This record gives sequence, C-alpha cells and structure tokens, in this order.
Amino acid sequence: MEPPAGPRHRAMSDAAREVGIGLIGGAIIRDPKTGRCHNTALAFDTSGELIGSYRKLHLPEEEGFWETSHYDPGDKPPSVIHGFPMQLGIQVCSDVNRPEGSLLLGALGAEVIVCPRATEAATFPRWKTVLTANALTSCTYVISVPRPQPEFGVPLGGPSFAVAPTGEVLAEGTDPMILVTLDRNVLDEVRRRYPGYLPVRADLYAEGWKSVTSNRIAAPPA
Repeated sequence: MEPPAGPRHRAMSDAAREVGIGLIGGAIIRDPKTGRCHNTALAFDTSGELIGSYRKLHLPEEEGFWETSHYDPGDKPPSVIHGFPMQLGIQVCSDVNRPEGSLLLGALGAEVIVCPRATEAATFPRWKTVLTANALTSCTYVISVPRPQPEFGVPLGGPSFAVAPTGEVLAEGTDPMILVTLDRNVLDEVRRRYPGYLPVRADLYAEGWKSVTSNRIAAPPA
C-alpha cells in the first residue's frame, strides 16, 4: 500500500516516458483524505503523465482472493480516459462480471476497454466468454492481460486475450508481448448494426436501479 504518486506510480511513469509508450498499471493506494485503500489502475501517456485512474469496484472474498479484507471497493463509476489514440476505459478483473460498467463505458464513447486481471488459469474459458460478451454488447474492443504465473500458492495465469466488437478473437496466448491492431472503422460499422444501434435507455434503467440495494445477490462461499 502506498500514497498517491508513490513508488509504483513513479516507476510506471518513468517506464512510460523512457520507452515512449502509453502504460496502464496499478497499485494499492491509500486515500489521504479518507485513509481508505483501493486497488487502483493508473494510466500514463507517452510522456509519463498520469492521465486517468480507476478504482476497482467489485471485490471477491474467498480462498486466494481475500480482497475485501485488504482494501475497499471503489466509489465512482468508470469513465472514459482521453489522451491515447483511441478513447479508453478500464475495468479491473471482477468488474467485468458486472457488465454494467462495460456497457456504461461503451455508451460514453470508449473504443477499447482494458481489463487487467489476476485469475486462475483453469478459469480462463469462463473469462473468455464474459469478455467476448462485453465486447459484443458494449460495441468496444476488449483487451485483458493476466498475472502470468502462480503467486502465494494461488494458481494464477492463463492467456492474454483481445477481442473485437464483432466477437472476432484478435489474440489469445501467453507470450510476454502480443501486438494487436485496432481498427476504428470496425467500431463505426458495428455501432451502425445490431445491437449497436439500439438505444441505451439510461433514464429507464436508472429508474429501475433505484429499487436495488448494493447487497450481494448471494452469500460468498464459506
């Protein structure tokens, strides 16, 4: 855990600036105003400047993933980050399993959603299904990179994954570096077709959500 602009922040900023690339990383950051800690994604541009951040909203609490015991869930909805060639949104790991965030980002104009994750290798088929569905329904590219190897006895791993808003898989593999090409023309096309042209109806759904509390759908495993 570290304060804002702490050692991880500075290391990522320096790396982005030295190599001349945009970079998305993360840290557990303690809010100096509230004292609460959050799993926070940080986005840096090619000059190393912080241009956006996002606090993970949905935290698991089970064997190997005791996240609510270590930090708090985020308190703000995802927003679009500007400063890259394409408009960017971030979802962190479990967030993609509540697809409202991905749909919101798509409706706000995000063109690509990046989802870093720490997941067990054996569960990748499920994550692949969810990530693909989010790309199709939000009409965005979705890119997800995992923690690459087991840590503290938890069998983390699995492929990195990139999927187009058409559902086409652009990359799936465990190589340390994978390059994909994102085409804005594809975005324009899918947003003119079904389901892209369907209205968002945000006002109607917002009214419905007023009757829902933030409680869990079910209790976590014992």
